[in-house]
Amino acid sequence: MAATVVVALALQGCAGTAMVINGAQQQSLQSLQLFGPDAIPRFTFTLACTSEDASCITVEHAFADWAQDRHVSMQSVEPDDASFQPGHSSAAAAGLPYRLAVRFAPLVIASFNKINVTQGGSLSGDYKPPKVGYTATLYVFDAGTGKLLQQVPFHKQRTADFKADAGDYLRAEVKNFVASLDR
Repeated sequence: MAATVVVALALQGCAGTAMVINGAQQQSLQSLQLFGPDAIPRFTFTLACTSEDASCITVEHAFADWAQDRHVSMQSVEPDDASFQPGHSSAAAAGLPYRLAVRFAPLVIASFNKINVTQGGSLSGDYKPPKVGYTATLYVFDAGTGKLLQQVPFHKQRTADFKADAGDYLRAEVKNFVASLDR
């Protein structure tokens, strides 16, 4: 009978990789012209973040920083909010053509060492590096009619670098995510 000892190590950062969104989805988002020629946003933005840890605080702050920098009207809501359903919105009243809503779920998995000790005293082990990622769904609604124009899923998970901060990774991922809207 083998006893398993799991030693959890702190998650400490991530190596860089590209955003997971296909070319057709990116072209479709670009065709909406979410920002006017003067870089003024043509939409309101709603965010719902869900997580089993405190990582949503980092995610919400990163989205809020982007919204402030780009002059986007943003609100944070619960995942079951009506913002994710078709229907008229305040964006139409504000004269904006679109309403964007994002459900964002960050994923943070700590690294660990798995050590197996047999009755005879033999040791074997395995190291699992930390992983960080997210799943998200972007909903784009016509603000005037409330019709759902696009629903775009995003997913990303990657192995973390040793001794880096997960919060830095999450902020970088939000930056990459919103870059798909800024194009």
